[in-house]
Amino acid sequence: MVGGPPRRVLELDALRGIAALGVAVFHCTNHYGNEIGHTEPPIFGFPAGNYGVQLFFLISGFVIFMTLERTRNALDFVVSRFSRLFPAYWAAILLTATVVYTIGMPQQMLTGWDLVLNLTMIQQILGREHLDGSYWTLQLELFFYIQMLFWFSTGQLHRVRWIIIGWLLLSLASGIWEKVAGQPFSYTLREILILRYIPFFAIGILFYRIWSRPAQVRTDYLLILACLVVIGITLPLVYLTVAAFCIAAFWLFVSGRLQWLRLRPFVFLGTISYSMYLLHQAIGFAIIWRLEALGLSGTEAALAAIVTTSALAVLLTFLIERPAMRAIRGAWKSRQVARLAA
Repeated sequence: MVGGPPRRVLELDALRGIAALGVAVFHCTNHYGNEIGHTEPPIFGFPAGNYGVQLFFLISGFVIFMTLERTRNALDFVVSRFSRLFPAYWAAILLTATVVYTIGMPQQMLTGWDLVLNLTMIQQILGREHLDGSYWTLQLELFFYIQMLFWFSTGQLHRVRWIIIGWLLLSLASGIWEKVAGQPFSYTLREILILRYIPFFAIGILFYRIWSRPAQVRTDYLLILACLVVIGITLPLVYLTVAAFCIAAFWLFVSGRLQWLRLRPFVFLGTISYSMYLLHQAIGFAIIWRLEALGLSGTEAALAAIVTTSALAVLLTFLIERPAMRAIRGAWKSRQVARLAA
């Protein structure tokens, strides 16, 4: 592949945005109703939004492999991912904590130590609660980045098919053990190696290969089939349906049938998707709880939560996420230029 920074793939940005909105609608309607209970059920909902995170995993597999193929060294990747993830995440924690501790439900309020450990993004494996229930996927994403960085640093990315075969065998063994024994062989190992969800990341990587190397696709499609088999054996049956839907969406993308997603509204939704994901659940729950207590219907409260958190996501994206990312990457690039000139 030609060197240089990875180009944006607008269709995937749009898919990420659609998935994030679907997750937000699900959490503010169906999930709130199940966990807390609406005073009056909303007239709309989106149960399928519960599975938008699996689409995120495919997108991450695709984008991270593409990024690493165009990355010069490990530190460039670390700076790139840090600037993308953490400034917006830390700002979202500050904003979410402010809202939750002002108008939120008592059960949303964490201890001070739990709140501090949320800054790490790996609070779950440390045995602590999430400030926002959606944060559970961020730990998986972070461990995926670390694992991919390891393969990049050891010069093994050209053997990614063999890596995927290894992932699938480990995932299969872990899933079968968990079903037979009724508990994971090792919770820590399962989480660090992402064994439950690694087939979804692998499918994303394989579709990147199909997209970027159209003359070498037969083995990649066979490995996608193997990923489906592992998902079908190790996870509840609904995830097989979810995986099939995600594969269909990616097949439409690589075959050029999703170019309509490049329309500006979809691209904008993709632009604010990370901030939307970070902000929607805990703040949304606090808004719904408070508004329903004031007498608004479940429909009105859910709509208010979705609109408000979407507006906050726009502010977080353009006031914190993107400026911080540009500043960090610009400072890193300037440092490299200065080092070369010295």
